[in-house]
Amino acid sequence: MFVNFFNFRLFPFYLLFVSLTGYAQNTIVRVSVDSNNMTEISADSLIKTAMNVLYSYPDSARSINIKAIIADSLNEKHNHSGNLNLLGSTYNVQDNYGQALNYYYKALESAQQHNDTVRLGAIYNNIGVLYLKTGNFKDALDYYLKALERFQRSGSKKNAAGVYNNIGLLFNELENSEKALINFQLALENFKLVGDSIGISTALGNKGLMFAKKMKVDSAHFYFDKAAGISQRNDNIYGLCSIYQDKANFYLKTNNTIDAKNYYSLSRTLSQSIIQPYQEASSMLGLAQVLLKEGNLSNALDEATAALEIGKQLNNQVLQYESHNVLSQIYEKNGSFDKSLQHFRQYVTMKDELLNQTVLHQIYNLEINTLSQANTFQQLQIESQQLSISKKNNLLLFIGIAFLLVIIGIYLLYHNYKHKQQVKLQQAIIDLTEKKSRDAVSAEIQERQRIGRELHDGLGQVLSVARLNLSVLHQKRQLTDSRKEELFDTTFKSIDEAFTELRNISHNLAPTLLSEKGLIEALKNLSDIINKTNHLKMQVESFGFFTDLDNLTEHTIYRAIQELLNNAIKHAEAKFIYGSTY
Repeated sequence: MFVNFFNFRLFPFYLLFVSLTGYAQNTIVRVSVDSNNMTEISADSLIKTAMNVLYSYPDSARSINIKAIIADSLNEKHNHSGNLNLLGSTYNVQDNYGQALNYYYKALESAQQHNDTVRLGAIYNNIGVLYLKTGNFKDALDYYLKALERFQRSGSKKNAAGVYNNIGLLFNELENSEKALINFQLALENFKLVGDSIGISTALGNKGLMFAKKMKVDSAHFYFDKAAGISQRNDNIYGLCSIYQDKANFYLKTNNTIDAKNYYSLSRTLSQSIIQPYQEASSMLGLAQVLLKEGNLSNALDEATAALEIGKQLNNQVLQYESHNVLSQIYEKNGSFDKSLQHFRQYVTMKDELLNQTVLHQIYNLEINTLSQANTFQQLQIESQQLSISKKNNLLLFIGIAFLLVIIGIYLLYHNYKHKQQVKLQQAIIDLTEKKSRDAVSAEIQERQRIGRELHDGLGQVLSVARLNLSVLHQKRQLTDSRKEELFDTTFKSIDEAFTELRNISHNLAPTLLSEKGLIEALKNLSDIINKTNHLKMQVESFGFFTDLDNLTEHTIYRAIQELLNNAIKHAEAKFIYGSTY
């Protein structure tokens, strides 16, 4: 029985930590070198260092990361989710799933408190990796989808590509090559969009793994070689040694021990050059299986024993129990059944211990789901409050707009009312002007009628009498001299009366006294004329009357008083008229 060589390494999985943005960039950690020397290192440098040695020396990565957490511990408001996520991953690469989940849970709590969408996605992805490694495919897919949703929401294409890669591996384990291929292709496209050559190489290598599992030899080698070419061009030694190991595993599965041994040796050499003990131990276990198939038990035992030691140094349980399994097969092959049974028991015990963590996984999963639901409920409450505030703001805005519209409406109504009043005023002015014009015309007509009557009744009658006398003198020439004298006297008298009447009419039309001495004197003269009739008494008094009036105004006033006197004489039967000016 041979070890499932597809589980030897962690590389196909994408453990995500996102960028270092958010770490305390200015925090300084004092690292003790000796009792007399202290070295200061920035916290973000510690995190980068921890990530660089994560797969090689997870214990060292954990120790460095703890120092970074201590450096940021004074800042209570700092988001420690990135540190806690990395700390959980140090246990994840060692297959210590209980501790890994413990720190992932704490990282989730911190990320949710700070509403850090991207780091939530990274943590969900890493939990998915953990569940996939333990065969819990349902929960693994659930967490991958949660991670994918966060990364898509934040527009993080590179991290989304890593999740697509892991989902593809999940479907590959489930023998669903169609969905595996779709997700590997999505991972490849997103890696190309962001120009991630390592990601591109990984996605191509995983497509090779998929075809290798389906025993499609040509397709598997095509993608393995394509991935290897990209890794070589980009000097990606880690990726190259992983691809060589994949090719070696496939050659071993197809019983091509020569090529398998060659690629395991290349992978081992490259792993040693970049100090990657986990990859080195995986290659050594592969070599042990090749040597076991070839019957070279001594060298196979050396390789498997060395791999077990590395597993112990790395404190990696999977690497240890796989080493015990290979050693059990080697001892069984050379007839050392006691040692074979001993290693087989250790293999079963360690594997059972690892599998027994499933219960713990379920508990943590329940806690994480509860935390997630609580966070979702809290988020819904926040959204509800925001919606309520938004509604209130909209209501206030509506009221403000309505009030503004009312003010504008009132202003327009007032403006319209004012305009109407102005129109009415203008119309009143026009009506008044028309009335004044009509009154002026009417007064002129009445004045002309009065003048006509005076000419007809006064001057006309006198002239008629004079004409009559002259006619008699002309027709009756036999009249006596006395009679002629009488008629001449009467005629001359009539002519004199005519001149007097004409003078009166002319005086009424344009009084000379009015033009020469003004309104007051003209009125007094009019009063004297009326008083001579003995029918009516008129008295005119003036006290400080303003005499600086234009001719038109004086004539208008004079004519008005004349008309009043005429009306008083003709209609009121007045006995006395008193006029005064102040």
